[in-house]
Amino acid sequence: HGFYNIKMKLLSILLLATTLSDALGFVSFLQAIKCRSVPAATSQLSATQAETEAERLLRKAKELREASQRAEDNLHATLIQKKTEKDATTDRIISQLFPSNGIDDLVDRLRQKRLASDMLVRIVERLHEREIAARGLEHVEPSMHHDQVTFKRVAEADEVELAKLDGIVHELIQAAEVLDKEFVEQKGKADGGKITHAEMMHWGGGKIAEILKDKLKELGREQDEQFKKRLQSFYDAANRNNHKDKDAIDGNSWRDDDVWSK
Repeated sequence: HGFYNIKMKLLSILLLATTLSDALGFVSFLQAIKCRSVPAATSQLSATQAETEAERLLRKAKELREASQRAEDNLHATLIQKKTEKDATTDRIISQLFPSNGIDDLVDRLRQKRLASDMLVRIVERLHEREIAARGLEHVEPSMHHDQVTFKRVAEADEVELAKLDGIVHELIQAAEVLDKEFVEQKGKADGGKITHAEMMHWGGGKIAEILKDKLKELGREQDEQFKKRLQSFYDAANRNNHKDKDAIDGNSWRDDDVWSK
């Protein structure tokens, strides 16, 4: 009986040891899984964070592009509005000067208005722009469409406008020559021919006609250069097309039955 009790105690101890061993093994197993799972989870979390950061940067870049585009459109819109207002003011002055009843009448109108040299240069520039458009020569005009600035090529003749503008730039220069002569004579009598810096800057110092002639020549050169560039681009495009056609013919000519029959 005593041996039986001892045996039972040994079995209990053995079972307990086995149970503890199994339990410890399971805990170790869980810890191993946990150790392996933590880096995987951490890696997945890092990837998610990196993806989120990339999305944030992309969104930020998109926002910056949109803001830049809005700023550019606003700038263009402002410049277009200023140009439109400036042209309207210049056109109004032109309508007050022309048509005139000859050079003497135009000289009188210029005397009354006492226009500065800058304004007279603007008049020449504006008359040139209007003449280009009236002749139907291709030019670019800006416009606003759905709060966005667009540019379009325009080439539409206006015979009525062209008739109104015909020769008036040269009339303006002739009238300026008369005023230059008067200015120089008056300065010679009053101040011994001395011309101040302000008079030179504001009134042209008796050289308004020369300034206007130079501006007209400059505008003419710019127009010629633009025409030559357009003509050259046309020639280049035509040459490219000719080369393409020639290459196509040369590349297939060896297959032509007529070549072998000769």
